[in-house]
Amino acid sequence: MARLIKEEHVRELLTMADALVAVEQAFKAVALGEAVNVPRHRGALKGATVNSMGAISSALDLMAMKVYPIVRQDITVGSSFQVLVWRISTGALVGVLEAELLAQIRTGAASGVATRLMARADSRVMTLFGAGWQARAQLDAIARVLPGLERVNVVGRSAQRVTEFCAAMAVQLEGLCAARLVATTDIERAVRESDVVTTITGSQVPLFDGQWLADGVHLNAAGSNFAQKQEIDSSTVQRSTRIVADDVEVAKLESGDLIAAAAAGALDWSRVRSLADVVGGAFPGRASADEITLFESQGLGLEDLAVAAVLLAESERRGIGLDIPLQ
Repeated sequence: MARLIKEEHVRELLTMADALVAVEQAFKAVALGEAVNVPRHRGALKGATVNSMGAISSALDLMAMKVYPIVRQDITVGSSFQVLVWRISTGALVGVLEAELLAQIRTGAASGVATRLMARADSRVMTLFGAGWQARAQLDAIARVLPGLERVNVVGRSAQRVTEFCAAMAVQLEGLCAARLVATTDIERAVRESDVVTTITGSQVPLFDGQWLADGVHLNAAGSNFAQKQEIDSSTVQRSTRIVADDVEVAKLESGDLIAAAAAGALDWSRVRSLADVVGGAFPGRASADEITLFESQGLGLEDLAVAAVLLAESERRGIGLDIPLQ
């Protein structure tokens, strides 16, 4: 018997607070040799792409694969996300999870974990590039680990969408932090005054000039998970004292930001460390207040498995979800 967890169940069962804990524990398990990430693989033909990624965790006694198709013609006409989870000790399929909201929350949680370990604890101003559904989870997670935030500058392509985003998130953040959300079009000023900059867009080109960054800023670059995409420029990468990726080998394949910087001679890959190294204590996320720190997030099967485990446990505890007879 496996448990089917649909999107409405994920919305009810998974909180950002629980996701932050689960994702950090997953990276700690990697540091201890108790978990491994399985990099994403893509296959494409005539506008149709199939993607797969996964993870194995002896700490959880679980392994998982996420599979999802993307179909593009003039526009994207179809995509869906599913995570399959097996119990290692029995080999049994124990969960089938719809994973759109799951992916949104775990991506935000990864940035939250990195921000807690790499940003200055006294950070007051953040600039957020992006006002879409992924941006919501980014802000939710970061507000939880930096409750002293006082202002969040929000930059987006649509003025109406940014205004709606600010209004909705102001309500969602009540009780988490007192940050004022401000729609802005003055990108240079927003970047120069920021203690934290987070990018979560579909941009193909850098969003700002890296020379605008102040000493001591922390960056989360979370939107560029294709080699051809780029949210930050080579100057930003070159100025970053500490560069951490959720997974270095995945970043070498998918991080357009770092791939472009390496091609331009602005990055030696030996400078890039894994988030597992930071979580596990092998590499400090920050050593001084004036360092510029950079977290590159591609999104991992490891993170999917971490929150899927939470969902399965909560589903069983609360009796939410649907049983799938397999025999």
